[in-house]
Amino acid sequence: MTSPFNGFENTTLIFQVADGTYTINAVGNRSLNTKPQIIKAVLKPTTDYSTVSRYANEIQQYAGADGHAVLLEGYLVEPQTYPQGVEFLAEADIEIVVVIGKPETGRFKLLPVVQSPYVVAMGIDAITPIRGVFRRS
Repeated sequence: MTSPFNGFENTTLIFQVADGTYTINAVGNRSLNTKPQIIKAVLKPTTDYSTVSRYANEIQQYAGADGHAVLLEGYLVEPQTYPQGVEFLAEADIEIVVVIGKPETGRFKLLPVVQSPYVVAMGIDAITPIRGVFRRS
C-alpha cells in the first residue's frame, strides 16, 4: 500500500545509520561505518504553540549561537514506517521545500512523537507522524 501523502512529499532526510561494520584507523581505533538511510516526508512548520513551548528547550539548544531553528511536523511518505537504525534524537541532513520552488538545506533532529491512540486502535498503519527541529545551514 502506498502512503496517502504520496506525491505531496516536500522533504528529503538523509540519516547516517550504522551498517554493523567497523574500520580500524592508523592508530588502531575502531570507528563505526555508516550507510545513508533516505526518508521522504511531508513536513510543515507547526502552528500549535503548546507543542512549540513543550520543545522550546530542545529547539534553543539545537539552534545554537545563531538561534534560528523551526519545529517541523508531518508524516512519512517513503518508507511509511521508521527504518531500522533511525531512532529519536538522531540527526539528518535535510532538504525541504517550504516555499514552492525554493529548497532549503540544513540539519534535522528527530524528536519523539506518539501515534494517535485512535489510529492505533483502528489498525491504520498507512500514516506515521514525524516531528523534529530544522536548523538552516
